[in-house]
Amino acid sequence: MSRILKNYIYNIAYNLVALVVPLLTAPYLARTLGADMLGVFAYINSATSIICTVSMLGTYTFGNRQVAYTRDDKQQMSQEFSNIMGLRILLGIVGSIVFFAFGFLSEYRFYFLIYYIYYLGYVLDCSWLFVGVEDMKICTVKNTVAKVGSAVCIFLFIKTEKDLFLYTLILALATFIANASVYTQIKKYADICKVQWKSILPNLKTAFQLCLPTLVATIYLQVDKLMIRWITGNTYEITYYDQAEKVIMIPLAFITVLSSVMMPRIANEFHNGKKEQVKHLITKACSYSMMMACPLMFGMMGIAGNFIPWYLGKAYMPVAYAVMVLAPYIITNTLLGISGNQYFMATDQISILLKSNLIGMVANIITNAILIPQMGYLGAAVATVLSQCLMTVFQYYHMNRQFPIVSTIIKQGRYLIYGAIMFVAVILCGKINLSPFMITIMQIVVGMVAYFIILIIARDKQIQEIFNIIRKK
Repeated sequence: MSRILKNYIYNIAYNLVALVVPLLTAPYLARTLGADMLGVFAYINSATSIICTVSMLGTYTFGNRQVAYTRDDKQQMSQEFSNIMGLRILLGIVGSIVFFAFGFLSEYRFYFLIYYIYYLGYVLDCSWLFVGVEDMKICTVKNTVAKVGSAVCIFLFIKTEKDLFLYTLILALATFIANASVYTQIKKYADICKVQWKSILPNLKTAFQLCLPTLVATIYLQVDKLMIRWITGNTYEITYYDQAEKVIMIPLAFITVLSSVMMPRIANEFHNGKKEQVKHLITKACSYSMMMACPLMFGMMGIAGNFIPWYLGKAYMPVAYAVMVLAPYIITNTLLGISGNQYFMATDQISILLKSNLIGMVANIITNAILIPQMGYLGAAVATVLSQCLMTVFQYYHMNRQFPIVSTIIKQGRYLIYGAIMFVAVILCGKINLSPFMITIMQIVVGMVAYFIILIIARDKQIQEIFNIIRKK
């Protein structure tokens, strides 16, 4: 477990940076670029994300898994790396044609042209090699430098809403430079081999099978913003929804990092036939993740109404309503990260993931089509939560048929009760007559202390394990 702990610390370090940087830049961008321009970028980014996922056909996840499978044989792993990287470049050429075609037909073609630099960086990304060998340090360093560098450039160069092209260029270059920079570290784990093109076709088929769940998931995650633009005809509602998603993702960073750390270890244990160890790791991940997810959900619901107006500005109060609606996403996303990324993906049960994501995508599109005309961005938020709930039920039904995970989930229901008690304390703090900023700080501190006290009084097993680990250190 020492390597898992080490990688978890690296990922936490990066996610702290990923947490702080948006916290600093979001209010600045909200006041300089404004809701309309931020909505334009969110639209471009969503469309590009879909094109990236389609064109790369799951080669990132496939590469990550193949490296995890073959990392005990450097020669075999080197050949796998070269083949998959060759495939990514080939697919990137085809994807470029699609990207330019879509961008040319859009009214935002100028910004799409700038953002092509991001697409190139996505194609060149080889960090799946380092994730597969469970060396998160390299990825952490390059992503941290990119985040900090882009933040500095934003404060230096973004001054008005006319600077949207500079903002687009900064983010695109940050991704490209970060992903290109790690090529100097490849030789540490793999040698560059001649691509065996005859092996590309089988790899393409497997990668495509892995791609389908990711592709469908990307569509249902990104289509909300596209449908808001197509149905409402404006971009500021995209910003309200997009900013709410980003706020929700802040606390999720501490939980979802567990999936990226655990997946290679679970894949390796499964490949070596240690199925009982796989079940043990999944059960542990579920217990600790739910212990964190429940208070985070109630916490975000409790502070949103006071936090958003002073953070983004009073004009962005609609974001607070979307945060409250999207808050259950924290729990559903946590559960799906365990079942999907940590279990079904690592154990090569792609068909279940595909069916689950198809259910989510179809439900999301249909619900969006019904609710967005009536509720706007809030309709998209409701659609996201409903589709995630359907996916969670589907995946855990199938996982429970393989080992009794639902009983573990039911036991974690106590954290909902603990979180609800904490929620009352947070709401009461919001009624104190202080500045909005100080109220938010007090709500966070009181919420954390209240939840911690509840865990101690309840003699929670997870918190006791944490105490035992600390004592041994």
